[in-house]
Amino acid sequence: MKKRSSSKWKWFLGVLILLAIAGFFVYRMLFPAGPILDYVDNTIEDRATKDWAAAEAAIPKNEMRDVYFGDMHVHTSFSFDAYIGGILPKPTDAYRFAKGEAIKVFTDDVKIKRPLDFAAVTDHAEFLGELYSVHTPGAPGHGAFLARYFRSLGMDTLKQRAFFNRMLNRVTDDNERAHLDFFQGFETTSAAWDINLAAAEEHYAPGAFTTFAAYEWTYTKGSTRAHGHRNIFFKDMKVPQYPVSAIEAADEVQMWNGLEQFRSEGATVMAVPHNSNLSEGLTFPLIKPDGSPLDKEYMEKRSKNEPLVEIHQAKGNSEVHPELWSSDEFSNFEVYNQKELNENNYVRHVLKRGVKYKSEHDINPYAYGLIGSTDTHNGTPGNTEEDDEFRGNHAFVDYSSELRYKRPWILDPTLRTRDVYNPGGLMGVWAKANTRSEIYESMERKETYATSGGRIQVRFFAGHDLKPFSNYDDMVAQGYADGVHMGQTLQGNDKTPSFYIWAAKDSEGARLDRIQVIKGWYDGIELQEKIYNVAVSDDREVQADGFVVALDNKLNIETGTWDTSVGASELSTLWEDPDYNPDHEAFYYVRVLEVKTPRWTLYDQIQTDVEYTDDTEMTIHERAWSSPIWVESK
Repeated sequence: MKKRSSSKWKWFLGVLILLAIAGFFVYRMLFPAGPILDYVDNTIEDRATKDWAAAEAAIPKNEMRDVYFGDMHVHTSFSFDAYIGGILPKPTDAYRFAKGEAIKVFTDDVKIKRPLDFAAVTDHAEFLGELYSVHTPGAPGHGAFLARYFRSLGMDTLKQRAFFNRMLNRVTDDNERAHLDFFQGFETTSAAWDINLAAAEEHYAPGAFTTFAAYEWTYTKGSTRAHGHRNIFFKDMKVPQYPVSAIEAADEVQMWNGLEQFRSEGATVMAVPHNSNLSEGLTFPLIKPDGSPLDKEYMEKRSKNEPLVEIHQAKGNSEVHPELWSSDEFSNFEVYNQKELNENNYVRHVLKRGVKYKSEHDINPYAYGLIGSTDTHNGTPGNTEEDDEFRGNHAFVDYSSELRYKRPWILDPTLRTRDVYNPGGLMGVWAKANTRSEIYESMERKETYATSGGRIQVRFFAGHDLKPFSNYDDMVAQGYADGVHMGQTLQGNDKTPSFYIWAAKDSEGARLDRIQVIKGWYDGIELQEKIYNVAVSDDREVQADGFVVALDNKLNIETGTWDTSVGASELSTLWEDPDYNPDHEAFYYVRVLEVKTPRWTLYDQIQTDVEYTDDTEMTIHERAWSSPIWVESK
């Protein structure tokens, strides 16, 4: 009897032990040890799969440059915010979309009307390894409870918003930035990066379509979640083993130091800030991260690492704000700002601060060229058409006219998506060929410009001895031979500089209203600026005070049609600055305005049952912004 009881007890104990072991393994699967932060080598390695240098050398070069259009700010399902929103396209799908192929977003097959010339997938470095675990069966951490929760969100928008805020908090608080608990080490980040690199290599076709290795460093701070975000671009496939996020590089100086380390090992890399309109002064601060005053070393680091800035995208325009630039009649353009207006959030003011620093410190940390992008979180680069039924770029919050109209905005529930959203912009670049090396070198020399989504063409040169030109080819040849192009600096002297300025309409867009030159300078006491209307259409005259009568192209609010004969297909001029002072540091950039056309809100109202309130902007002057030309004091 005792023997039988002893056997039962042993059997029971064995079952308990087996259950405990099984429970331990289940527990460890659901709650793996982590986050694992062990050091993993991050040296530079050439990840090219072909001899791209030879392939690029075979592509014909145009020394006078051709224009190419692209989108260098693209998120896919490997970005935590996109995946939380239900987006499933991967980097290879984004490149397919950019080339004009249809991809599936939610349940729809979508495509753009006009393919792009180049693109870069810039998934967030933050939580990139965690997303690899979420996506990949068999990957470390794939079975973790939180990874399972990621996959379970579906289209439950309340759960999506709550989880998005929870995730954002992990990269916002300066004292608690941290990987998620199931993070299984930088090997997972490297594995996700491999997928990005493989997609870029698969779709690169020199001369036809260009891709770049890239990621976003998403520096966010404070209760308002101020944006200090940068996109990081590599010239070629000499890249690190994995991207460095704002969790590891917790301010811009640490990020720049990391890029300089990459360069020391053979990489060619740059950072491009974006969404300064949402930065609360964080993108262009008045002090260093440690609270000390800006010094020359800090300015030199910024100048070396950040040649460009993104001036327009789906989360708003960063040129100016109408409440701060009330004298600029075209300043009310796709406005979205954080809680408090701050002129340091806007590119025009920062360009002025730059020439002041140049005067005082002999270094301009804000000598930025300009680009535009979408910041799509749908894996849909170049999705900027205003009249297309599919205009969304931020998952479910803007996926249809009804959602854009009523859905709370993801970053600020006190606003509706309609108060914030626009389809975003594109980057134009003048390059000798459509290859990585040529486009990247054009970015380095800032021969770039931004559009609000269309494909306006813009050229801009400056010199002291520019002669009248007889045609476009003559202007371009003389501009390169006798002057400097957009993005460069002209040495000042007593002779007034002159400028070649030319713009042509988007071949499938509206005609042009006017070209403006925006000048900013430092007079030794204050920052100054002035807007000049330098070329206008339809035989209008620029009045003595600079005013130009508005065009009436008879836009019909009921049908969305307008008189397509109004405006110019091309505008150009040889312009001299009537207010030039050789003692002042100054910059000049060109703003090209189309005639008034329907905004996406009007197309929504015409195409669907949505009806906007009377205070909603229903028309728009689409536009382009050239990179500046700086004229130094003599």
